Amino acid sequence: MRIQLRIIFTGGKVMTKKNHPYQRYYVKVRPFLKSKREEFQMVGLNAVTEEDIWATLTKNKWKRPQENIHLHELVADIVTFSSNQFMTFQMVEAYKSPNLFEPLSEEELKELLKE
Repeated sequence: MRIQLRIIFTGGKVMTKKNHPYQRYYVKVRPFLKSKREEFQMVGLNAVTEEDIWATLTKNKWKRPQENIHLHELVADIVTFSSNQFMTFQMVEAYKSPNLFEPLSEEELKELLKE
């Protein structure tokens, strides 16, 4: 029996901060991110993109960047990053986000309805 989860991710938009110190390694580690995305797809996380994985790693695992990190350390972090770690981080982020069922203020309504 296979259970499918439908989760809204970034929709392919890069969420990373351009000033993250590890951004310079992104092109070099992209094949490993692609491999990890394919691994996640095999367990049913079809909507996850390489950018989602990168953003999660930069916000979670690499939130305190090391000054002299080696490329092989980043690759090791990507390769050992599990779908459970990814989903846990996404759930925590969802709880941190604003309540979608909370009534909007008058100012927020005006902003939404503005032409």
